[in-house]
Amino acid sequence: MKAIEIVTLTKVEGANLNSNGTEGVISVLKKVRDPVDGREYVRISGQSVKYHLRQILKELGWELSQIVPRAEGGQKVIVSQGEPHRYIDDDLFGYMIAKKVEGKNATLRRTAVVRTNGMMSIFPYQEDRDFGVRYDPTGDQHNIYETEITTNVMRGNFFIEVDRLGVFKEGLEVPRLEGLEVRRERDPTGNEVTLYVLPKEERERRLRAIIRAILEYHGGAKLSNFFTKVYPEIAVVVFLRRKIPVVGDALRVKEGYVDGKFVLDVERLKETLEAFRDNIEKAYIGLFESRFANVEELKEAFKDWDNVKIVSMKELKEEMEKIKLGE
Repeated sequence: MKAIEIVTLTKVEGANLNSNGTEGVISVLKKVRDPVDGREYVRISGQSVKYHLRQILKELGWELSQIVPRAEGGQKVIVSQGEPHRYIDDDLFGYMIAKKVEGKNATLRRTAVVRTNGMMSIFPYQEDRDFGVRYDPTGDQHNIYETEITTNVMRGNFFIEVDRLGVFKEGLEVPRLEGLEVRRERDPTGNEVTLYVLPKEERERRLRAIIRAILEYHGGAKLSNFFTKVYPEIAVVVFLRRKIPVVGDALRVKEGYVDGKFVLDVERLKETLEAFRDNIEKAYIGLFESRFANVEELKEAFKDWDNVKIVSMKELKEEMEKIKLGE
């Protein structure tokens, strides 16, 4: 297993999970325009999603890397500690930081192990707003303001480079470290590099923690006025032999409900997994069965696949707590 891809769907109701600033008196949603159909789709940025994943990790008891101001190039910048062997968020989300290494100036940089483009809505934005009032205590100048909100199905995409989790390159990512397993290998240019590796048990703990955070995701802007649940109704978790994401936008629901339930686009998902079947070690499709109208169609589609399991969301979370490296 080189990587894990996780794709989720969640319905949000009357929410503004990622504001894109203020236009006049209107707090607008972050949106992108599709060049094919010309319509706007709601977006939650990857930066926003990672911020809330960090907060969930903190709630789960993990110590996070302290964010501090530093002087770089005559300017103050905000950076983390850049110590991935100590802090799970430096390991998972990466950093770029200038610091003294053996008395010399150096720039240590770590590409994020956990990749995400945030969340995108399945359906186009349909203009909707909520009104609020800022009260003047004198009673003379009350200000009415507006906030764009959306009810939509959001898709989240996550990609975890499992073989890099808890593994750090000396010189590029970290200075010389003591007390960790040392490996030496050659990079694509033929140069020998030194790698420091956390114990297998610690790497597995970190992997389980980030997967749990994704499956229990919550957070967003303006929750005091527009509180909504954000955890997924369905999640596809794929263990990959090569670092090629396969699910992408193949997980989606069709327009309309059947008896108040979502209708999965099963054919689209099956066709995509079939095309990349040789790259899939194992896949789990976990869902709240009571929220989908065609669960039996989904089970029938994958009944002959020995490496795809259809499970409840509860069972999926339990399976993810058993993950071991090397599977």
